[in-house]
Amino acid sequence: METKYELQDLPDSDLLLKLAEVLKQSRRVESVLVAHIAEVDARRLFVSQASSSMFRYCTDVLHLSEAEAFLRITAARASRRYPVLLKMLDDGRLHLSGLAVLAPHLTNSNCEDLLARATHKTKGEIQKLVAEIAPK
Repeated sequence: METKYELQDLPDSDLLLKLAEVLKQSRRVESVLVAHIAEVDARRLFVSQASSSMFRYCTDVLHLSEAEAFLRITAARASRRYPVLLKMLDDGRLHLSGLAVLAPHLTNSNCEDLLARATHKTKGEIQKLVAEIAPK
C-alpha cells in the first residue's frame, strides 16, 4: 500500500507531476496562512491569547520557528497594504523570502514596477534589485 511518503515506486513522470501538484497546493495554503496571520495581527487577537506580540503568538502558540514567524508576519503586514502580494504568493510569482526583502521598499508609486521586476526571481536576485533602487 502506497502512502504519501513512499514514492520510490512511482514512475519518474508521475513523480514530477505530483511534485508540481503538491507545490501548487503548498503555495495556495501558504497564501491563505499569510492572509489569516494578517487578519489576526490586524485584530490584535494575539493579545487575547496571552501573547505580547504577533511574533510571540506565532512562535509560542503556533510553534513556528523564528524565521518562519518573521517571514510570514512580514508578508502578512505587507499584504494588508498590497493585497496583490497574496495572489503572487499563491501563484508562485513571489516567495516568502523575496517578499520579506521587498516589503520594506514597496511604495504606492513603485509597487507595480518592483513586483513585476521581482517576479520569479531568487532571493539573491531580489536583493540586487533592491540594491539598485535603495543603494546604501
